[in-house]
Amino acid sequence: MKSRHYGIILILIGTLFYFFANFQRIAIPGAIFDILGSELGLGAPHIAAFGAIFMYIYAINQLINGVLVDRYGGFRVMFAGGIILGLGALLFPLSSNFIIMCLARALIGLGSSTFYLSIIRELREIVSEKNFGLAISVMLFIGYSGGILANAPFVFAMKYATWREILIIIAGLILVAGIVFALLLPKVQLPSIKRNVKMRFLPFRLVLHKRHNRNLFSFACCNFAIFYTIQTIIGKKFLEDFCLMSAEKSALFLSCMAVIAAVFNIVNAYVCKLTHNHRVKFLKNASFITFGSLFLICLAVIFDFRTDFIAVIFCILAANASLTSILVPVLHLSNRKMVSGTAVSIMNFCFFTMVGMLGMATGFLLNIFEPEIIGNLTIYTNSSYLLVFGTFFLLSMFEMYKALKLSNKY
Repeated sequence: MKSRHYGIILILIGTLFYFFANFQRIAIPGAIFDILGSELGLGAPHIAAFGAIFMYIYAINQLINGVLVDRYGGFRVMFAGGIILGLGALLFPLSSNFIIMCLARALIGLGSSTFYLSIIRELREIVSEKNFGLAISVMLFIGYSGGILANAPFVFAMKYATWREILIIIAGLILVAGIVFALLLPKVQLPSIKRNVKMRFLPFRLVLHKRHNRNLFSFACCNFAIFYTIQTIIGKKFLEDFCLMSAEKSALFLSCMAVIAAVFNIVNAYVCKLTHNHRVKFLKNASFITFGSLFLICLAVIFDFRTDFIAVIFCILAANASLTSILVPVLHLSNRKMVSGTAVSIMNFCFFTMVGMLGMATGFLLNIFEPEIIGNLTIYTNSSYLLVFGTFFLLSMFEMYKALKLSNKY
């Protein structure tokens, strides 16, 4: 078998790593929020921290990954990330100690952060320019599908096994994939390590100096963070507490959000193309949709209107936040080629830093008002949820303000 064929197999394994990374990112704590609280005796701030720690580590490493991939090559970085991900994924369900579990989440975040850029780099080497965009779309779709597995299928599987047993099995699959990756890696012609590639601050300064970039980052991170905090931390719990949904039904809606998010990265790009690529106008419209959606949710909480339509609004937010296929071209058009990659890495950093901050804030806001304890369940009040979604609503106003400052003149 030729080196190129082995390279394709390694990219497929890397995509599998990316799939499980997305599973870990979304499943914990969102899908098992109540279970973690009752088993570990933790309040909302501590449970939300499991998500926030992942996001912070993931975000910081976005700024470093470009240098690592340029220096060591995508396959080497991917392999290291797969092993770190597997070890963290195994440590988390094996422990009941909060500090150790936080360390495990940090390892999972560190490993998960390595795959996106690594896979894109190796795809560019193996796939022709004509098929490059399609290959990235397929890779992203497979990776994002991990978020589908992280809700309804995960909750359904807990009828037959505990959450710890399921996570241990998944960790085993990751580590087996890592062993296969290690066995195949010597069969691929790896690039020599470029020791002259180092972290430089000039590209970051050039990107952040542009007001258009700062406005775009502010808009994008608010838009993404609101949706992703709902999906990964509070959405399922809110549907159960406020909308009185069963765990299975709420998990199904969260899985639908993951499907929509995966599909709409392609749909939004296509619709934008049909409208003559008026990308900035498209982004402004997205900010209006976020504002309107959160306004409706806040009204529902204020007037105690417990409707399943809120889950539909969540799905609208998922579609509305799937803008990477539009944001990346805008960054490439508005920045010089030498710093466009840095601009994308800064945007990813902003995405997940904001999710971490909003996740931690959500945990603290939920605990301001005394929750109701029914059996082993902690039920948060309307006042708590109004604080959370009111904060999201204020953030959407800031998002809209920044979107309106965007211009087609870069």
